[in-house]
Amino acid sequence: MTEDEMRDPAEFHREVSYLPPQPTRATKSAIMAFAEQQRKAVNLETGFQLADLIQANGGAIEYIGFMDEDQTDAIVIEPDGNFVVRLSSHTGELRDHFTLAHELGHKVLHWPRVRDDNPGSGMRATRRVDDSKEELVRCEWEANWFASAFLMPAEEFTAAYSAGNASETFGVTRAAVEVRAKTLGIR
Repeated sequence: MTEDEMRDPAEFHREVSYLPPQPTRATKSAIMAFAEQQRKAVNLETGFQLADLIQANGGAIEYIGFMDEDQTDAIVIEPDGNFVVRLSSHTGELRDHFTLAHELGHKVLHWPRVRDDNPGSGMRATRRVDDSKEELVRCEWEANWFASAFLMPAEEFTAAYSAGNASETFGVTRAAVEVRAKTLGIR
């Protein structure tokens, strides 16, 4: 008998509920400091492969085609913590790099609270958020703050920005560079 066959049939066929992210309510500066600490804790250096980091932590990346029926999910986290990040097949590498870091932000910031408050549930963050849902809008801000600092740590960013090569150095769009520069007060 396999392990699956020995399980209680009710457990084996149990439907998993997927809940939306729950905000940390931490400040922007606290989230950005946390992101930089996480980067240092795992010895990441500029130019690292974000896809490798995601795979090493139980994640996978899928691409959504222009004609695919389901265009909604951006990250789906299973109750066991394994996850899938879904990227659009018609965005560029620089945009995808930031998106991967953003979805990783949902995983490290929002998933622990969902998991702890709702054992046995998964989490699903969608591509588009209704502006009237303040909690979800807050989660998007938090994931963006995380991604920005995780990809572009302040000290390295300041030097690259001054040299005029931040987009190339960090593998992000010029728009992401300008937002980070404004946040750091150097623009």
